[in-house]
Amino acid sequence: MFVPPIYRVTDPGQLHDIIRHHPMAMLVSNGPTTPYTTLLPIIHPPGAEDCEEPEAFDGFSLLGHLNRANPHWRALAGGGPARLVLTGPSSYVTPALYDTPVAAPTWNFVTAELTGDLVPLPEGEETLEVVRRTAELFEQRFGKGWEAGGSVDYFRSIVSGVGAFRFEVTSGQAMFKLSQEKSPAVRDRVATSMLDDGDGTRRALGVHMCRMARAETTRRPTLWGGSAEPECLLDGLARTVAERPDELALVDGETRLTYAQLWAWVAELATALTRHGIEPGSRVAVTGGRGARTVAALLATIAVGATYVPLDASYPVNRLTFMLQDSGASVLLHDGPRPTIADQVATLAIEDPSGAEAGDFRPVACRPDLPVYVIYTSGSTGLPKGVTIQHSCLDNMVTWQRTDSVRPDLRTAQFAPLNFDVSFQEILGTLCGGGTLVIAPEALRRDPFTFLTWLADHRIERLFLPYVALHMLAVAASAQDGDLGLSLLEVNTAGEQLLCTPPIRALFEALPQARLGNHYGQSESAMVSSYVLPADPAAWPLLPPIGRPLPGCELLVDPTDPQDPTTGELLVAGAPVSLGYLGRPELNAERFVTVERTPHGHTKAFRTGDLVRVEDGLVYFLSRLDHDVKIRGIRVNLLEIEACLMQQPGVASAVCVALEPVPGSRQLRAAVTLHPNVTEPDDLRAALAELLPAASVPASVTVLPGLPRTPSGKIDRDSVAESLTTGGNR
Repeated sequence: MFVPPIYRVTDPGQLHDIIRHHPMAMLVSNGPTTPYTTLLPIIHPPGAEDCEEPEAFDGFSLLGHLNRANPHWRALAGGGPARLVLTGPSSYVTPALYDTPVAAPTWNFVTAELTGDLVPLPEGEETLEVVRRTAELFEQRFGKGWEAGGSVDYFRSIVSGVGAFRFEVTSGQAMFKLSQEKSPAVRDRVATSMLDDGDGTRRALGVHMCRMARAETTRRPTLWGGSAEPECLLDGLARTVAERPDELALVDGETRLTYAQLWAWVAELATALTRHGIEPGSRVAVTGGRGARTVAALLATIAVGATYVPLDASYPVNRLTFMLQDSGASVLLHDGPRPTIADQVATLAIEDPSGAEAGDFRPVACRPDLPVYVIYTSGSTGLPKGVTIQHSCLDNMVTWQRTDSVRPDLRTAQFAPLNFDVSFQEILGTLCGGGTLVIAPEALRRDPFTFLTWLADHRIERLFLPYVALHMLAVAASAQDGDLGLSLLEVNTAGEQLLCTPPIRALFEALPQARLGNHYGQSESAMVSSYVLPADPAAWPLLPPIGRPLPGCELLVDPTDPQDPTTGELLVAGAPVSLGYLGRPELNAERFVTVERTPHGHTKAFRTGDLVRVEDGLVYFLSRLDHDVKIRGIRVNLLEIEACLMQQPGVASAVCVALEPVPGSRQLRAAVTLHPNVTEPDDLRAALAELLPAASVPASVTVLPGLPRTPSGKIDRDSVAESLTTGGNR
């Protein structure tokens, strides 16, 4: 790195000799400029050796840091931003510097009073004209808005602790131009002070620049998915019905419905809801198994502008009772016998279609803030919490899926539970795209071998699976001989960290026409990012990234370590952010936070609780923040241990938990399931000891016949921990 020499100036007259002979002084000799522009390249503030960004202290980089710190710099018509001009020693080798356009907003930081904070440009100045010469740049910024007869404090606003120099303003010209042409003595005094260690000015400048350099490097990284113009999903559905009335929309066992038939059924149910007083903003609870009836009930609910609240009938009665009361649902739609919880609200059975046509039925007009559904997730208090998703969030996801998919009209399996947010991708994404939705029988969800056959028999082209289900499907496929007979073109996984295990690689090697997508999102923000793995499974990393944000989505990283701004908690801003938790203002304030205005204008973000790393524009999931535990004072990541277990021969799935059998004595315990025909694994603890630090090796690894799951298909870690309390060693 080029480090300019340090000069001590005691005589103002020396300044001109230094400038004249210094190799970087061509800024003066080749064109009009100002003292400040001239001096920055030849000073090297003391304190740079103590700064963690010492490269920030050559003069051009100083200018570059100041310019980068301005949130309003941008490439303007006719040239690039100034930081590209003023960030390296090579910039001074040619007089062409004067002919390179720079953005006038560069220097508005000078008006920040003492703090080094930046002052936004006044309204209407977001796109100032490009200027061609440094002198013009200063004149435009410093002369703006000054009146003759006033005075200006020069330099005080740049560095806290630096004395101010006052200049009389007798015209509307910039003060630097005045100081150069009218007050040369004062100009030299300023220049001498900047270069003289005696009054501490240069040290103050060094401290300030170090702070600015650190602020620049630790500013929250952001990723932007680009602008989005989502279509209302109801408009998309109505358009599909109009364009494809006779095409197959839904298959549920022996039930086969065209788009026209499905829409007529939706119209009948919507009319019944309206008769019960349901209107936009009302909430409608729906209970029943996955099938054509509940799909029609979902569509009818949102078609009248009401909010759909799915209730899983397999839940305990007390939990369902709480969810029904907490949601404030006005009506309970039910498939089958009247539920025992129905005494709280009006009930309405989901009737079969009459066969009448839909007529002129039209859904309500969309509003971005109109809620679409409320789903309940586990709460730390022991009671579930409802998350409200609005149209702006869901419309964005459905529009993206229609354009990003291999084809919008793929034949898609409906596999996810109805109270799991992926079900909305399956149902709404497929029907708005003109595809066929095929209901997977409930019994298949835990039988990967039969499910594999069902996928082939029903010519399923698109599949959404949680990672565990995908892995077990791949294991089942690896046990088959010959052609699998699958029509899969697109498989998407979400909900947990994707591990590209050998069975998963082998499955996609046998399906060269199919792509694997890694989706990421939360109940509180629906889908946020996506990554399509390369065509060659051999090139897949063990832990693929969760990808890039969807259009309309901005991802922020809140660094956990100031020295590494690329790693930290992921925050989600923009279109995917939901309306928040229903009736939980304190929790909303904790998780849906106000942030400094982002580069794309967002001031609200959702804290995901996920630790991520950003590299080359891709987001990598590292862990849940609550999956980091300390063992004997050493931070240990549970997902890392699980990934290492999954690499061992014979291991089909793995989970690691932290237990405290004796207060103050925390231990790691792991559980695994084995591939078919594997009866006894190798010494797994010994294998882990070869891969992990001692603190990360579990005290026991227990083989279980299966891992308990939550209703959404994720591993139930609490149940695993309970079963491992008396687990044995391996």
